[in-house]
Amino acid sequence: MAQELSGRRPPGASRDGLWHHVLRAAGREPRALSRPFDRARSRLVVEFALSVLVALSLAVAAAWTTWNGEGRRALVERQQRHPVTAVTVSTAETRASATRSGVAQEAVARATWHFRGTAHRDALSVPMGTEAGSVVPIWVDADGRRVPRPRGTADVAAASGVAGVSVLIGLSAASLGVFSIRGRRLERRTLEAWDAEWAMVEPYWSGRRGR
Repeated sequence: MAQELSGRRPPGASRDGLWHHVLRAAGREPRALSRPFDRARSRLVVEFALSVLVALSLAVAAAWTTWNGEGRRALVERQQRHPVTAVTVSTAETRASATRSGVAQEAVARATWHFRGTAHRDALSVPMGTEAGSVVPIWVDADGRRVPRPRGTADVAAASGVAGVSVLIGLSAASLGVFSIRGRRLERRTLEAWDAEWAMVEPYWSGRRGR
């Protein structure tokens, strides 16, 4: 019986909204039955809500910082990289390449291109079945060397989103872990207090005290 009573939630401790927890934590909750453990639990709930709000703010800041930084780098890439047209001089050959998921097949062909009056030659990844004489668009640096395509707005947005979500998930998970640990400790102390109070009240309640 004592365990059943001790297992009950203190009045309003679990079903109240955040505003009720704020009032209870501040000692302004109108219910006369609120106990110190109720207020301690409400303070814990309010602290967790605030930690999530801080995590959200930091996530927005991380996303904004990444957007600005990646945006500047993308702008520099667009200024320093140039689109040119390469022409294949051989038929595409299939070869195996190692990837994270295993071995994949890709087509490679020799190609030439000109940039600022200088001829360049290299092997390019091309679609399967590409014939000699096919046109392949590529990007090069100031020296005419082949480089990856400069990042666009979608790439910058994706990097910003990943940064923001990573910060939000990491901080929220840490806050939830701390909240769970402190919540279990508070619950344990609450149960111990209820058991102690029941041990004092039960003899009077059951009538055994007067026998």
